[in-house]
Amino acid sequence: MTRVDVVFRTDPFDRESIRLLNEVELQIRRSLAGPHDPEEAELIAPLTKAKFFFVGPTGSIRDLKTVTDGDQWKIDILVLGAVFLILLALLRKPGISIYLIVSVFFSYFAALGATIVVFWMWDPANFAGLDWKVPMFLFTILIAIGEDYNIFLMTRIDEEQHLHGPVEGIRVAMRKTGTIISSCGIIMAGTFLSLFAGTLIGLKQLGFALAFGVLLDTFVVRPLLVPAFLVLLYRGGFGRWGQAIGGPLVEGATPPDGTTTEKPPRT
Repeated sequence: MTRVDVVFRTDPFDRESIRLLNEVELQIRRSLAGPHDPEEAELIAPLTKAKFFFVGPTGSIRDLKTVTDGDQWKIDILVLGAVFLILLALLRKPGISIYLIVSVFFSYFAALGATIVVFWMWDPANFAGLDWKVPMFLFTILIAIGEDYNIFLMTRIDEEQHLHGPVEGIRVAMRKTGTIISSCGIIMAGTFLSLFAGTLIGLKQLGFALAFGVLLDTFVVRPLLVPAFLVLLYRGGFGRWGQAIGGPLVEGATPPDGTTTEKPPRT
């Protein structure tokens, strides 16, 4: 048994350290695989069947990251599937439910991009990308919070539409729920931003990303993108495709099934 200690110049938990460890392992296996001259091959032959174990902080983090990356797809699919089924059960409109999920995706990707820009500008020389845990936790938490606000808003819109009509019901529901959602968003963002006071860079990144995503969801997605989409939908802005995504059938338009909605001429 032979032990070799390798110390990188970068942080043991950094993405760059994981990349360097992968490179070290690759070069070792390439060196043993050959090609070699006969004399060298005879010396290396016993090592070709050797087992390599990588221990230490970077090796452990790499193994954990490998497992987590594999679980990420399962988590994403389960989260999106569960949220979509809940929205579908409450709203019974697949098109609107899909749009609400897409709107939260916008907050997620925008928060990731903003976090990368901020932390790169903060320390360009030592910035090696986001901590590998940030995207996973950000996705799970932000989707849960965003769709929670969506369900609260959409159930209120549905109640008000029965009393005030499709478009006016949206305006009334926004007026009644706006301050509540805004207050919850500010409190939630402030709570997440407290992670920024920690010393670990991963916690700082996660705290900023969550706070930015929640605020974006609270002041852009919820009061602007969602109601604007619904108003366009109920006013017939999507034409003959409006009914397919949950809107009313527009008079005079040809729906996707090919039937006509024109009124018969008066006699």
